[in-house]
Amino acid sequence: MQGPAGPGVQPAYFNAVMQGGYQTIPPEGDVNFLLAFQSGDFSFIPNTPEIIVNTEGVYRIDYSILIRPAAESLNIAYAVAINGLENPLSFFGVYSDGLWNTERMELTGMFITLIAAGATVTLRNKSATEDYLAGTGVDNQAVNHASIIIQRIA
Repeated sequence: MQGPAGPGVQPAYFNAVMQGGYQTIPPEGDVNFLLAFQSGDFSFIPNTPEIIVNTEGVYRIDYSILIRPAAESLNIAYAVAINGLENPLSFFGVYSDGLWNTERMELTGMFITLIAAGATVTLRNKSATEDYLAGTGVDNQAVNHASIIIQRIA
């Protein structure tokens, strides 16, 4: 016989973006975010890279960055760091050669992980070179050049 239904997992999410303009990310540097929309227990100061997850749980993290090539090529890799340590499931990258500096390429990544209460989450450049995130020059629109979603799923 089945017992009564439990309370389940209260959904919680954090969504942040950096709009328009440019952002230069050095090797091992973290991406800043400006605007945020959230439910649940997260802490964040606009125009900084650190997002604090205040409630332990299993989270799905999705991220996206819009990159402008430098020196006609892209050789980029990004990962999500939790308390300063990159999660091995979060490494994504792209390589392309012969590009114009007016082109833009989007890199996305997603993974699921356990996050402890009070943990700090950042999106980090794991490339050996400086990257240029560009949210301008796309059909005369200022678009988001960086975004992250952190969603508690269990």
